[in-house]
Amino acid sequence: MTTIETSRLLLRPLKLTDLEDLAQIYSDPEVMRYRLFPKPASLLSTQAFLESYIAHWQQYGFGRWATIYKANDQLIGHCGLEHIELLNEVEVNYLLASQYWGQGLATESAIAVVNYGFQVQQLKRLVALAKPDNLASLRVMEKIGMSYQNKIRLHNVEWVLYKIER
Repeated sequence: MTTIETSRLLLRPLKLTDLEDLAQIYSDPEVMRYRLFPKPASLLSTQAFLESYIAHWQQYGFGRWATIYKANDQLIGHCGLEHIELLNEVEVNYLLASQYWGQGLATESAIAVVNYGFQVQQLKRLVALAKPDNLASLRVMEKIGMSYQNKIRLHNVEWVLYKIER
């Protein structure tokens, strides 16, 4: 499994030993607010998410990376590619601990993920989803060259769908 380095970040596949760091991030109501399940997650829920992320790597050969901030060697979130069965698409996603918001780190990680998807995985198209009121995420999608497609309902939640083609 591939490791990716950007100027400020190290992206590596998530592993079970990331559970405590991830659980701390997932317990923050602000971080979880725009996710499919918008409530702070328990340790057990976070473990189930983490195990599903690891299984995704095994099934598809790509997935979410731990986002490590090189300046302090801390896991500050995750980013990656996820196959969305219901859409038959591969989604670019990113999540950061709230203290790292507003520094361009989500954009930096998303650019690396898009490049990996196109260059290494040879994907022809990538999508991204965000809740309509998640303006910061919508800005990231635009900064990385994605364009608005439409609004969709998925898992009974309204999302804005963006896409980018190779």
